[in-house]
Amino acid sequence: MSAAMARQQSISDAQILEAAVRVIFRRGHDAFTLSEVAAEVGLSRAAVILRFKGTQALKITSTAYIVDRFVQSMQSLPTVRSGDGLLDLVAFIGRMITRPGTLTAFMRTYHANVKDKELARLEFRRVEALRCAIAVRMPPMGIAHESAVTAFLAHLGGSLIQWEAQTEVNALTYLVERTKEWLTLAGVAYDRSYSGARLRTGAALAAQNPAT
Repeated sequence: MSAAMARQQSISDAQILEAAVRVIFRRGHDAFTLSEVAAEVGLSRAAVILRFKGTQALKITSTAYIVDRFVQSMQSLPTVRSGDGLLDLVAFIGRMITRPGTLTAFMRTYHANVKDKELARLEFRRVEALRCAIAVRMPPMGIAHESAVTAFLAHLGGSLIQWEAQTEVNALTYLVERTKEWLTLAGVAYDRSYSGARLRTGAALAAQNPAT
């Protein structure tokens, strides 16, 4: 067996998919190339094509891969229907964002994806997984449950955008503090000493986001 063949066999499909996600986030969909993905993992372009057939096929497969991981993460978190449960959720999301710039790259990719029928279906699945995670943790409030979920989803999106514009506080801390303010305004009880340093539900830390 040649050294090139041995190298090709030692690189898993998952490693190629993670490399593809990194390249998409770094370069955007328009500049995404199989050659750059191949270089990221030390393979030839031909070797990547043998696995994933072409650029569009790799985009779809890599997006499905990362969406599946996100959905599994949301479903694996223990459910606590309370203000504390919502704090645990935002802390978990905060752990997935390592630095400013990550959200900008994600949003650029998201907007490109929703213009493509197949990729849009995957993105909507990711949004729905987040919405469901909020819904099962949302305690009774003075407004309809679905309205409360929609309001919290808007709060989370707005807080992420605000966080991206500053560099003084990490995403976990920022999201937790903004969520405490939201819960206070909504009249929802929560542990005021909560910091998100350790999820009290015992949930595992978020898997490292290959896009970061």
